[in-house]
Amino acid sequence: MLIFLVIMLFPIYFMVLISLKYEANVFIRPVQYLPIPITFENYIRVWRDSGFVTYFVNSVVVSLSSMISVTIFSILTAYSLSRFKYRGKTLVILFLLLTQMVPQALLLIPIFTVFHNLGLTNTLTSLVIMAVATNLAFCTVMMKGFFSTIPVELEEAAHIDGCRRLQGVIYVVLPVMLPCIVAVGAFAFVSAWNSYLLPLILLNDPSRYTLTIGLNLLIGAYTMRYTLLAAAGVLCLIPAVAMFAYMQKYMVSGLSAGAIKG
Repeated sequence: MLIFLVIMLFPIYFMVLISLKYEANVFIRPVQYLPIPITFENYIRVWRDSGFVTYFVNSVVVSLSSMISVTIFSILTAYSLSRFKYRGKTLVILFLLLTQMVPQALLLIPIFTVFHNLGLTNTLTSLVIMAVATNLAFCTVMMKGFFSTIPVELEEAAHIDGCRRLQGVIYVVLPVMLPCIVAVGAFAFVSAWNSYLLPLILLNDPSRYTLTIGLNLLIGAYTMRYTLLAAAGVLCLIPAVAMFAYMQKYMVSGLSAGAIKG
């Protein structure tokens, strides 16, 4: 595991290292594994001169909107699939799984045509819709598995105490589901944050670009500023790392946290 961690973390360390160097020191031989001399000019230039703030805000809006929407819709859909009996439920689950077997690249042209006809190209709304459509199936199936492990007796006890079905779900089931909800929300956020193909075909106005597309503008026709790209990459990592650091305590909390009547 230690060897695996070193292999995975070394590129991130090297990206941070390059971001703290001057451009002239990037390709010095032998390789310097410490940023001497150190500079924060690359972060200042990326944040101030490259439109990074606009791209950052757009990515945050799309990712948070997608996370909230996917979480809410997957809870409702998974609860229906787990608790209710009706015809065609197995087919619904099957089709949800089948949607995950189609490569997204094959659907780019139909997706662009549909959103162009709807007048939604070059809008953040189109990215949110596609992020929800892309992630909802997997998150629903994952959420359904957690719902199925929660005893129905918890809800029945809540009903006896006077709770309606929706109240029972909110006050009894969802607290128990908190680790799964956090996992689903984190997955939806990171998936939308890292999306590249969909923003590439749906956006053409730089003021609507997300980070994945905006960073591409730092690559010129004849030059490439490695230090600026590295600094921008580090800044892109911060929200995802901060989110996981904050949510980790919920992911390791007890599954029965909401099952005790207080």
